[in-house]
Parts: sequence; C-alpha cells; structure tokens
Amino acid sequence: MKLSHSERHTRLFERIAIPYGWFFIDQTRSYEAVFDIGRSALPDPRGKTALDLGCGTGAFTAALKKEGWSVTGIDAAQGMVNQARQRGVHCSVADVLHGLPYEDHSFDLVSAAYVAHGLRRDDRLALFREARRLSRGLVLFHDYTPDRHLLISIIEYLEGGDYFGFIKTGLEDMQSVFSSVRQIRVGKQAAWYLCEAS
Repeated sequence: MKLSHSERHTRLFERIAIPYGWFFIDQTRSYEAVFDIGRSALPDPRGKTALDLGCGTGAFTAALKKEGWSVTGIDAAQGMVNQARQRGVHCSVADVLHGLPYEDHSFDLVSAAYVAHGLRRDDRLALFREARRLSRGLVLFHDYTPDRHLLISIIEYLEGGDYFGFIKTGLEDMQSVFSSVRQIRVGKQAAWYLCEAS
C-alpha cells in the first residue's frame, strides 16, 4: 500500500525522534528568546489555554508553558511524543490532518512551530482550517519567511517537505483561511504569522 506524503513525513519523524530530542534544550531556549520579540503581540496568558499542533519533542510547547499558558501538545509521531513526555511536556498522539477530538473554539491560542512548511498545500490548508476551528480567536504559526537560505534549502529538500511551496504561497494560503494575518519577523529566516480565526 502506497503511503501518503503526510504518512511518509510522520514515519521520518518517528525515525529521527531520539536524535531530534538531543536539541530540546537549545530549541527551547531559542523559542524563549523569540517570545522576547513577539510577546507583546499575544494576549496575557494567565488563565488561558493553548494547543500546540505538531509539537515534536515539545520545545515550543515548553516555551509556551514558561510564558504562562496552560498548554497541551499533539503530534502524529509517537516517537516525538515519547521524547516530549520524557522532558515533562504534556502532550498526546493525534494527527491534525484527520481532525482532532476537541470541540470548536476549545483553546484561546492554537500554535504550530515549523509544521506548515513540511506539509503539501492541501494538507497545509487542512492544518490552517483545523487550527481556525479549534481557536477562540488567535492562531500562531512560527515558520519560515520567504527569504531563501542555502543550508535551510538543502535540509528541507532532504527532509522532503514542501518548504519551497510554503515560501511561495504560505502567506497567501493563510490569508485564504483567516480573516487577517499579521507577520512579525522573529529571526533571520523565521516569522510569527498571527492569524485571526474569527
């Protein structure tokens, strides 16, 4: 049976979960530094809930928790979830592309860090629609800007995602799903895409 692109992607992340986990501390610190740039664009997290889609080993989820969010992570790869749990991150196995077991507007914030660029366009749009459904208003995508970088291009090519498609149409795709999208540069090739779900 032929696997879909998203299934192959999940299997890749199953295989690299342990070595990926080696970078958890550095990734978490990097995300914490990003919050110093973007924090003012987010609501006060006290008493608020967040869902982190495609949480991987949980670095962005952990950064959200440190900010004060009551956060849950989900990922399709069991290996990634195992690594996250070993680091004290609250998360579970679920595939956003097949719909998540939460009611509409269940979370104050829905996030996904470096997830959208790895999905083919149809799946990316499915991610955007599910994030919009689950949020009470705000969705945060932390992902690449359209600025090309040779090393990132090589890594993303080898990973087999849709990085090149994302940097061409990612913003346009978000704008087709959300009522407004604001971009905040948070790194040389990274941005926060703050999307209004209303």
